[in-house]
This record gives sequence, structure tokens and C-alpha cells, in this order.
Amino acid sequence: MICFIALIVFGILGIFSATHRKLALEAFDCVFKRVTLRKCTTGLDVRLKSKITSSFLEKSPKLGQWIYRYFEVLSWAFTILMIGSLVWSGISIYNYVEYGNCNGPNVKDQQGLCIFDPTKENAQISSCGEGELVSSNPLLEPSLQGVNLSLFPQYSGTEVKDEIVYVGCYACANTKKVNPVINQLATENKDTLKFVFIHLPLHQEYGYINKIENCLFVENEAAYWKFHNALMSMPLEQIKDKENVLKELEKITEVITEVNSSEIIYCSENYEAEKLFQAQIKEINKMNVEGTPTIFVNQQVFIGPKPLRVYERALSTQRDWFGISLIVVGALILIMILYFAIFKRE
Repeated sequence: MICFIALIVFGILGIFSATHRKLALEAFDCVFKRVTLRKCTTGLDVRLKSKITSSFLEKSPKLGQWIYRYFEVLSWAFTILMIGSLVWSGISIYNYVEYGNCNGPNVKDQQGLCIFDPTKENAQISSCGEGELVSSNPLLEPSLQGVNLSLFPQYSGTEVKDEIVYVGCYACANTKKVNPVINQLATENKDTLKFVFIHLPLHQEYGYINKIENCLFVENEAAYWKFHNALMSMPLEQIKDKENVLKELEKITEVITEVNSSEIIYCSENYEAEKLFQAQIKEINKMNVEGTPTIFVNQQVFIGPKPLRVYERALSTQRDWFGISLIVVGALILIMILYFAIFKRE
């Protein structure tokens, strides 16, 4: 199967050289006939064997003789290694398209090394610190099992088919990076989504935002979502100042007059607001979230800011055209091989 290796090599070199393109065509003809259980008639395999072994014979006769004797075995070994490498590369490409990483859907896979994302940009999260409000077990994956999502701000479309639970932090760079993507996803699928936003305050001083949000959501959902989007758009340095957050609240209540900012602040400082906030923290801890953003799409968890296509492919309303195309191409290749192997044996 030296012709298979030659096909790859000459196929690449053939981009730049007409001579190598001719060799690549010979290699393709040889490989195709071998795959369909026929003999190679181009003589390329014999020429390559002679050329390779002769170059070794000149330097080391014993090594050259050994290579000549076991040339077929060696060519099969290298061919198997090359095929394995190509298959693994194909799986990595599929995983990158499907999950935004090379390794697969699991959380540990998402945080592994990926040649298409060497900086791990798609897996970066703002981590929960020790001694803060939220903790996680590194041995367990994030999950929504047993979590009471009704405690958090949310909306449902007219014909719900999918669920997105978005765990983010207003003061975290990685959440702000993915937020435009999530907004686009939610807007394009608003009629078929149940969308839940969970603000995970990575530091205790941001807990007051949750309390304001909870009061605002109960009072006026439209005002809540405006406040949510305003905080997501606010630069990191500004959101660290509580006064800037309260100013955004005032701006929104000036537009939506049904809401009074003073009443919302008073509501956020009472016992009931603290009680709800603590209940939310308890539910967040059940999720075993390591940091933000963590996004659940129909129970599939995504760690870090992924491209839009990754979230879209997890929706039930989307077809996996990439996967379907791979299956169709594979089936056509198999049918063609069987056809030539059975009916074209000359």
C-alpha cells in the first residue's frame, strides 16, 4: 500500500508541480484498484519500492536488504498509521464543528488541547474562587438535574421545543464575549425557546445585582430584560462600580414609567430578596458550575464562549447537515468500492 502514501504526498506536491500531478494520478489509480481488490497495473508501486530500497542500499546494504524483504509489511504499517491519522483528524474536525473543540461533548473534552483552537479561546471561563458563594466538584460534570429553574428570570416562546439555560456573570469578560452570540440565538429562535438566565456572582460584592434583578423581573419583565442587556453591554471597569449599575436602573425606569427605581432598590434590600437570593445560590450549587459562561442547550452543556453554530446544532429545530453529508459521502464511497470490487474485476 505504498501507493496510498504516495497519493497523499504527490497529491500535495501536485498543487505546485505538473510532474507530481501525473504521479498523483498514477497513485490514485493504483490505490483505487487495490481498495477494490484488484491489482495495481501502473507499476508505480514497483518503481517506488526500487527507488526507496536502492537509496538505503547505497548507505547500508544490510538495512537496504531488510527494507526490500519487508517492504510490503512496512508500507502497510505506514499506511495504517496514515489512515488512522486521517480518521482522527476527521473526527477532530467534526467535533470542532459540532462542539467547538477537537475532543467531544464532555466537559473535560471541551477543556482539552485542540489544534484548531490552540489558545483554548472557546473553552475559557471565569472561574469560581475558593470561599465565594458558589463551589463545584471537579470530579462531576455540570448538570441541571434536580435544579429548580423557576426561581430564576426566564421567558418562554409560544411553541417551546428547546431549552437554554445561560449561566453568566456581568463582571466577567468571557460572558460578555459570548453574550452577543446568545442574544442572536435567542432572538432567532424566540418562538420555540424556553430561555433562563442565571447570574452567577463570582464575587460576593455582586450579589446585590441578583436581588435587583429578581425584584425587577417580578415588577416588569420588559424592564428586567432591558436592565440585563444594559449590564451586558457595560464595560467591565464600569460595572465594578455600584453607582454605574444603579444609574442604568434609573435610566430604564425613566423609559418604562411603570417601574420606580427607588422601590426596586428598597425591594432588593429587604428580607424576602435575601431569602430568594440564598435559595438561588443553593440551586446554582446543585449545577456544579465551575465558572462562566456555562450554557445548557437541551441538557448538553457547553463550557466557555462557543461559536453560534455550536449552540444552533444542539437545538432540536436544527438539522445536522454536516453529519448527514458525511454519512452520505461515506455511503457513496462504500457503494462505489463494492461496485468495482464485484462487477469490475478486470
